[in-house]
Amino acid sequence: MISQETVWSDIWPVVEQMIEATLAENAAKIATLVVPGEQAAEMLDLFGFTVFDILLKTVLGRGSLGLTRAIETENGRFVHIEYAWPDPTSGDNSYTAADVVSIQLAVQDDQWRIVTVNPAHIDLPLTGARARGILTTSKILTEVDNIPSEPWVLPIALYGGMLQLPLQPTAMQDEVERLLLPGLQHRTYGAVSLVQGRRLWRDFKATAKPDLDKPAGWAAAAEFVMSEQDVRNVTQAAIAKHYQTSLTNVVPRIKQIKKVLGIKGLDERYTDLQATQIVYKDEA
Repeated sequence: MISQETVWSDIWPVVEQMIEATLAENAAKIATLVVPGEQAAEMLDLFGFTVFDILLKTVLGRGSLGLTRAIETENGRFVHIEYAWPDPTSGDNSYTAADVVSIQLAVQDDQWRIVTVNPAHIDLPLTGARARGILTTSKILTEVDNIPSEPWVLPIALYGGMLQLPLQPTAMQDEVERLLLPGLQHRTYGAVSLVQGRRLWRDFKATAKPDLDKPAGWAAAAEFVMSEQDVRNVTQAAIAKHYQTSLTNVVPRIKQIKKVLGIKGLDERYTDLQATQIVYKDEA
């Protein structure tokens, strides 16, 4: 069990260093504080230090913050730190959900490092779906140009796809990624979806080692798989049109990506559910 002393002496200082490095715009320092290959590191690789100004909510411009909770999971493998930026106008250091950030940390090379950063409570982390729901049902965007009108809205807009940060040129390794990632941004996928989309493509490429002679077909196929994961009502033909390629280039690649990565589409999951129900009825 992680002791309170460990939290204050070893773990919380890492969070403080992360905030300080973000304020100093020190991407090199941030890179030493995150676990390679995990969400925080991939956010840094895709968007640079700017993304952490939003995720850590330093964009609020508050002068002080406070640790609110520390929770360990998986027998101490992970520790989740939750902190808040209190409203300076309140006399009792009160805060709301919009002021809270949760950070997951793990030990790597004998040092606590950051795995994920989520701009919400530990118990109710922000997701792309939640962010889109908030953006759809709340009047929190300016009517002039659809940009967030208040700093606290920025994390929601980032996750919901309304706010798109510039991609780092070094974040894209091949022509497929140079088509896929801007394509996802153009169709308002959130920041986490971009992380997942790039990871999906790289996992597939590392396993299948495909021929990349038709990158538009691969990019369209990867986006279609992402659209199913994101529960978007979009056709294969529509996505193929976005990438100016044909269905004959896209459909076989969709099947190959799903087969290699063991991914099932919504129609396939529905078929499995029907089969399960039939078996259950037969047994009854």
